Amino acid sequence: MTRTRHAAFHAWAVGVVLITIACVFALVSPASAHAGLESSDPAAGELLPSAPATIEMSFTEPPDLELSTVTVVETNGAVVEIGPVERGSAPRSLRVSLPADLADGVYTVSWRVVSTADGHWTSGVFAFGVGVTAGTIEPSTDAPASTTPPPSPLAVLGKVLLYAGLAVAVGATVTGLVAFGGIVPARRLLLPIAGACAGLGAIAMTFAEGWLLDVSIGDLLGSDTGRSYLWLLATTMTTLVAAVAASRTTGRGRLLATGVAAAAAMLVRATSGHAAALTPSLPSEIAQFVHFLAIGVWIGGLVPLFALVLQRRRDGVAVPVDQIRTFSRLAGWALLVVVATGTVRTVGEAGGIGDVAAMLAETSYGTTLIVKVVVALLLIGLGAVNRRRSIPRLATDANLFRQVVAIELVAALGVLGLTGTLTSLNPDPPADTSRPAQPVDATATGADFATTTRVTLTVTPGIAGPNTFRARIVDYDEATPIDADEVTLLIAPIGRPEIERATLTLEPEGVADDGVPTAWTGAGTQLSIAGAWDVVVQVRAGARTTEVPLILVTRAPPTTSVVARGSDELPDIETFTLPTGEQLQLYLDPGTAGTNEFHVTAFDRQGRELPLSGLIVVAVGPDGAAEALDVTRLTPGHFAAPVETDAGGWRFQVVATTEGGTVLQANQDQEIA
Repeated sequence: MTRTRHAAFHAWAVGVVLITIACVFALVSPASAHAGLESSDPAAGELLPSAPATIEMSFTEPPDLELSTVTVVETNGAVVEIGPVERGSAPRSLRVSLPADLADGVYTVSWRVVSTADGHWTSGVFAFGVGVTAGTIEPSTDAPASTTPPPSPLAVLGKVLLYAGLAVAVGATVTGLVAFGGIVPARRLLLPIAGACAGLGAIAMTFAEGWLLDVSIGDLLGSDTGRSYLWLLATTMTTLVAAVAASRTTGRGRLLATGVAAAAAMLVRATSGHAAALTPSLPSEIAQFVHFLAIGVWIGGLVPLFALVLQRRRDGVAVPVDQIRTFSRLAGWALLVVVATGTVRTVGEAGGIGDVAAMLAETSYGTTLIVKVVVALLLIGLGAVNRRRSIPRLATDANLFRQVVAIELVAALGVLGLTGTLTSLNPDPPADTSRPAQPVDATATGADFATTTRVTLTVTPGIAGPNTFRARIVDYDEATPIDADEVTLLIAPIGRPEIERATLTLEPEGVADDGVPTAWTGAGTQLSIAGAWDVVVQVRAGARTTEVPLILVTRAPPTTSVVARGSDELPDIETFTLPTGEQLQLYLDPGTAGTNEFHVTAFDRQGRELPLSGLIVVAVGPDGAAEALDVTRLTPGHFAAPVETDAGGWRFQVVATTEGGTVLQANQDQEIA
């Protein structure tokens, strides 16, 4: 009869898990774990006969009105005075009012929103026209590209502490009450540490969110997004208090209160993370909450289990085999729930079963998830070793069991670390941008003053740090390789006199039919910082040394941009959004052959003008020759530089340094008629 009941219970449990998976698969719609722009009115690239009264934007997640910002910029770079950010007419939308006397022209909308679902922020930019002709705006897309910040180390650390503390609190409670007869080994130390970790983790996450959004803690906690942090702080502090109280007594009531408080904190996280961003959110939030609880029972329970084994070894008492077997069965069922709910959450984050492969292959979220699964499989394998080999030997030898559990704890810590990273990443594959990919290296071309020698220098990968330098040195008129005895690079950063000039000697590479090297190569870390560099190529042939000056700019990071086309009187303005959320607005006035002024304006993540401590602009002409322009500060974040341009393709390489020392880079290509 007992076996029949157990079999019926097992079949019922498996059935519930399978039905849960099927229901959630049916209910979950495509996910977007960061608030991307879904649509806007006016739409990106739309041309209107008259000025709209408002701009309304709909997002894939509900935006926090108090922490979200919108900036509208005219073609000439002036900021338009708009109304406050308000709730839009559609769900998950916001709206701002425009002036009634808005003139004809092209307007760039820069936005940054914070999702109330998971607290992540996203920024982007698009343009629309009023009273202008077709073809004046690029690009015209239904879903403008957006950018999100990388994970914050403090936020990841906070999540690891939070998840570890809550998992141990839940695991100690369930294991103690179900497997160990109400006893938690080393409870005087174990429970307070678990509660303290959870509390410190919640505090770290709160401060990390405030720093990431660049708002005060008071403003954060007073917003819709901050409400979940208030609940998290409250529940983790309750867990700490309950854990300290439970550590001072062997009663079951206070231990149960600790587990309940920790479970409440898990519920807060389940309803304020990625799961809350799905539509509908309830099935995913339930799956996430159950996932957290099961991880607590499975992984969190390993800590009191290990404490029990060590305690019995210290006291010279045999390990209670029955209690270990009970925990093993409990952990087995918890593992089944972890796998089921984890599968549900993976499919939900991807947006459907058919999108799982793309998420795993194309996103850092997917890569991290794969590593987490591999480590989890290691844990499962270790558990199987204990179940099949270690536990049967416990009565005579507990060493193997103790060693395997110790390895399990290390792997479990890895799982929690990966979980903290995972919840800070975006599961959506990166959107295609309107611009071609950045080159895979940095190049510079130039000639000596007497125009006898031309040098093309290629630096790979072209970023700050170790690089490979390859110089092709040819006769200026014949374009044939020059027979040199020695080639040396003298490298110094522009605008950084405190950094001494570095030297790199190149070696010959390849030999032409006449025995002359076709190129000269070398490797080193001379490009130690991002930005613009003066490079002098010294070519020695016999007693003669020729110097070819070059200007080399390290490769700019990938950016997204929109172009607001100007009229006959106004230039085209291109706004670049960097991966960190700052923006650089660039334009050449008037943008024709002859005398021009190149303008650069920097904006912070809130769309406000960003003061710069320095700016370098390098103009690369149609012949590949580069020139560092003389820049003049107009306002704290707005600079202009005169430049003479000929007809043809030009590239303007911009290296801006903020007052905080951050380097912002963008490259603008211009075709001069």
